[in-house]
Amino acid sequence: MTTNVICRTKKLLTSDSRWSCSIVGYPDHIAFVDNTGFDKLAVRQAHALVFAGDGELIAAWKAWFTAKSLDFGKMPGFHRLIPGTNILESIVISLVKKPSCDVMFSSGNFMAHGEEARFSGSGAQFAKDCYARNLCGRTAITTAGQSDPATGGETKFVELETGSTNLTVLQATLNELKNALNVRGFVMDTTTKTVTPINAWQPGSADAKRAIVSSVASISAPTGLPTRCWSDQEQNEFVKALREVEREEAAMQ
Repeated sequence: MTTNVICRTKKLLTSDSRWSCSIVGYPDHIAFVDNTGFDKLAVRQAHALVFAGDGELIAAWKAWFTAKSLDFGKMPGFHRLIPGTNILESIVISLVKKPSCDVMFSSGNFMAHGEEARFSGSGAQFAKDCYARNLCGRTAITTAGQSDPATGGETKFVELETGSTNLTVLQATLNELKNALNVRGFVMDTTTKTVTPINAWQPGSADAKRAIVSSVASISAPTGLPTRCWSDQEQNEFVKALREVEREEAAMQ
């Protein structure tokens, strides 16, 4: 689960840095890891993407979007089945223009504070309520983390006008993210909010260890909502918006 904010008044994108997965057979528990260097924001010359959803799909889209040129013949997909299961995962994407913070495309559900800001992810309501009081995209992420168990870690940001950012320069890979979860992650009982280091959770239980291994395949920044498939129209509209990115970049050269 995650929290993202698109703040138009301050031309700011923010997100938390927690990645998590549900644990098979333990419905009231999640495994999570913070501050991995695998960010939920991606930036090009004059545009940015804001992500939520499946980690593998996000990794593919980040790599595609941040490549030297946009290769429309090798675009990633929008859905995938978890290997060995019939569980469908998808991705949520917003395409934002720099420095205006105009949203060129957005899929999935979001909350809005008038025309000033948009909020998505499992912590969206908490972030929106905070923003209404403080008008700060950074504070909104921190506040959401106090109430949403699957929002947390360092607040990542991109200032669209100044270019200032704390995104990781050398992005971690998806495998590095999964390894970080296995090595230094935690398990949270979402009912009691009790947090246990992943290596100390249910010691001696082979079933618990197998559940963790099985669950890591679906590590994500979930929206807190059921998986939502992209329609053909949405896919076409996103490609159209990305073609506009390509044209604008060509005009800048």
